[in-house]
Amino acid sequence: MQIFIFITCALSGIISGVAYDVLYIVRCILCGPYTAAYTVKDRIFLVACDFLYCVIFAALYIFMSVLFNFGDLRLYMLLGCAAGAFIYLKSLHLIVAFFVKKVYNKINKRKEHGSVGRKA
Repeated sequence: MQIFIFITCALSGIISGVAYDVLYIVRCILCGPYTAAYTVKDRIFLVACDFLYCVIFAALYIFMSVLFNFGDLRLYMLLGCAAGAFIYLKSLHLIVAFFVKKVYNKINKRKEHGSVGRKA
């Protein structure tokens, strides 16, 4: 039973990675993908996104706990959630981040070329 609970927690960590990517894409659309250029407003939005991610992750964990009747909270359950999130962030998130930056840069190039053409 403990193996099943660990795998379920790892899967909830992976699912939380998908939620993280949705928030990451929204953040990149509104603030840009490069954190060095963030303003105070952008950093506040970043903190709000991180807080929302934590709420989603906690709600998902509670939902899984009730759905599968986990009972007590054990350290291996938290490690399973963390391992799932880590696996997602080191694999699929890298692909998503790469494409988000490519699209963002392409959109910015079009904006720059479009505004230069209008001024001349």
